[in-house]
Parts: sequence; C-alpha cells; structure tokens
Amino acid sequence: MYRRYECVVRRRTTASPRTLFAIVSDGSRWSEWASPLIPYSAWESRGPAGDGGVGAIRAVGTHRKPTREMTTIHEPDRRHGYTILTVGPIRDYQAEVSFTEVADGTRVTWRGGYETRWRVVGLAYWLVLRVVLGTLARKLVTAAERRIDERAERRIDERAERREPTA
Repeated sequence: MYRRYECVVRRRTTASPRTLFAIVSDGSRWSEWASPLIPYSAWESRGPAGDGGVGAIRAVGTHRKPTREMTTIHEPDRRHGYTILTVGPIRDYQAEVSFTEVADGTRVTWRGGYETRWRVVGLAYWLVLRVVLGTLARKLVTAAERRIDERAERRIDERAERREPTA
C-alpha cells in the first residue's frame, strides 16, 4: 500500500505575481536564482507550444545527474506546477507554486506531494522536501525583490539622465 505525503511552505513578498511567475516558470534559469541548491538548469524541451508551458521538460540539479521535471500547470501570474519524471523511491511527485495578491504584496505557496510504500522513506523525503521547498521559496522571493530593486534603480538613473543641468 502506498502512502501520500505532502509539504506546504508559505512566504510573503512585495514582488508582484507577474515577476514571481516569470522567474519560476523559466526552467532554464533556475540555477541563476536557486543556486547552490540547484547548480544546473536547462530546457530539455520547451513543450508543445514552445513557451515553456504545459508539457515542457526542464533538467535541474547537477549537470552529471539532473532531475527531469515536466510542467503540468502553466497559468501566467497565478500558478506553476510540475512533476518529477526521474524514477526513484517515491512516485507521483507533484508540486505547485501559487501566487495570491494580498494587501501588502503577494503570498507565495509552494506545495509538494508524493507517494511511497515505505513509511521511513516517506518521512525522510518529507524532511528533505521541507528544507528544499523552504529554500526554493526563500530564494524565489529574494530574486523577485532584487528585480524590483534593479528596476527602481534603472528608473532613477533614467530620470537623472533626462534632467538637463540647471545653471
């Protein structure tokens, strides 16, 4: 008999759902914001529509032995979901990252679940998953807020360049 395990992590950020979704849905760039946890990321296939949406396959992890993940949910600015295709001691791994606008920004909810026959494996993976999802959520929020800061700095620089010297 298989048991189902699930882990949920929540974070808040001042970043918009659009910014968060743009970062998390680009499978080729996970290594840019999620390292050192994910040192390698690349598209294996951008999916049937060629947009990185449902059916797209990314390789993440290490270059020598990446984990293959397929996009299962692609709702711009709202939800991104994926499943692990790589075979291991767990099965039916499904994860979803959702973005909900709240008064002071966005609530990020990262949920992952899987099945296994062995209770000890299920509990061990749950402990690991809690750390992994927590780290990914924190790094996603940090990357999104960094983008906000960079955009604000660019706008300030552009305004300064447009100003004519007063003499």
